[in-house]
Amino acid sequence: MQDKREQIEAVATAAIKRAGIGNVSFRTLAEAVGVKSASVHYHFPTKAALALAVVEAYAQTIQASLDRADRKSGSGQDKLLAFAKVFEDVLADENLCLCGMMASEVMSLDDATRSALTQFFRNAEDWVAGVLKQHSAELNAALPPADIARILMSGLEGAILLDRVEMGRARIRSFRRFIKSLF
Repeated sequence: MQDKREQIEAVATAAIKRAGIGNVSFRTLAEAVGVKSASVHYHFPTKAALALAVVEAYAQTIQASLDRADRKSGSGQDKLLAFAKVFEDVLADENLCLCGMMASEVMSLDDATRSALTQFFRNAEDWVAGVLKQHSAELNAALPPADIARILMSGLEGAILLDRVEMGRARIRSFRRFIKSLF
């Protein structure tokens, strides 16, 4: 059984992925978890503390998924398709990537959360660039791996966002075809 802090984090993460940190209230979180609002404040004294905690936890979860994909998959294409799948699974629940959603609210975030958000995207891009370097013999592109990684991360976040608007999957499917074209 999860402890109350983990339950609050899980509910907050789901709420942020749906509607952003600006639309999350401690009272709503408390009601969803079945505690008093003071209990939410006990675990997360401020909304900034909550935001930082959910970004850090989400980053660890995504990194663990990427590490599993790295160990399990063989080709560069397989690894990048696994990368896309990690984010595509978020869209399956009509949500956005938590960090993508929070990026849209970056100006309202505190410095520590902004830093954690920046680190999340850098880590994801570094992982992609590492895959591209490791499989450079398979790669069909002239750009440096770091540039391709930035383009892929931006494209993936954009595909998820725009597919959510249309309640479809056309852009994520195009994104997967683009990955295949790189190899």
